[in-house]
Amino acid sequence: MKKANLIASLLLLAFASFFVIEGGKMPMADGLSPGAGFVPFWVGAFTGFLSLLLLIQSVRSKTLTGKKFFSGKGQGLKDIAYISLSLFGYCGFILLIGYSVATFLFLFFLLKVVGKYGPRASLGLSAGITAALYGIFEAWLDMAFPAGVVPLF
Repeated sequence: MKKANLIASLLLLAFASFFVIEGGKMPMADGLSPGAGFVPFWVGAFTGFLSLLLLIQSVRSKTLTGKKFFSGKGQGLKDIAYISLSLFGYCGFILLIGYSVATFLFLFFLLKVVGKYGPRASLGLSAGITAALYGIFEAWLDMAFPAGVVPLF
């Protein structure tokens, strides 16, 4: 697991650096509202911070004990496939059913299938995270997200 964490943290750090650099090239503010670079920059910065923590933890880890990343009947590969396919589905459905519903379904799927949480925990966490993101970005920062073509609510 140590080797997988090292590789993952370095890849995430490179990915986060790209977001910070490219987000920094765009305006951070547009008058009193956030600019086009606000979200990519801060998502990249937060991802970079978390990947640095994982890198430090992986380097400090002395043993290679624990579950291997690609063992156990291919569970690691299944999880990567589930995450990748759900991301593509999320990108496709966000314009069709809207940001809030697509985000809720995306999070619920990840928590239930990949995270192996129970149905109540998955529902509660998905609803809470979706509500928090909606409150921060739609209500507080007044950023418009796709409402969706198909009215579900």
